[in-house]
Amino acid sequence: MAPEATMSNVHAGVLYAALALLGLSLLGPGLVETFRRRTGHTWLIADSAEARSHLRGLHAMMTAVGMIALWALWDIERARAQVLALGVVLVALVVARLYSLLVDGFPGTTTLTYLTLEALLAALFLIWPPPVPAAG
Repeated sequence: MAPEATMSNVHAGVLYAALALLGLSLLGPGLVETFRRRTGHTWLIADSAEARSHLRGLHAMMTAVGMIALWALWDIERARAQVLALGVVLVALVVARLYSLLVDGFPGTTTLTYLTLEALLAALFLIWPPPVPAAG
């Protein structure tokens, strides 16, 4: 019988911290913005029912991604597929933000900080996911 694939404590700890950071940073704000009475902010105005619906839908998807990140914490050693999927989602987000830098110009430091963190998390999830479970 093949030995069970396990993660080191460091590997598990790094993934736990990264998944918890991603999950909580998306779940809380996503829920708040989805169910806020008025949508948008001074810098993001949704001035029609269609625009508000679209914005709420994006916030709901943000909430769902946060829930998936937190779900992966439940049994991290068997969450390889979720961790890889989160990495792919983050790569798409990073590509969109980089494209925005090219066509829309440079945002403030907060958005650049998000971009950096998202790129780091994407790399972590794609390069160092939980190991493939041993066949047995």
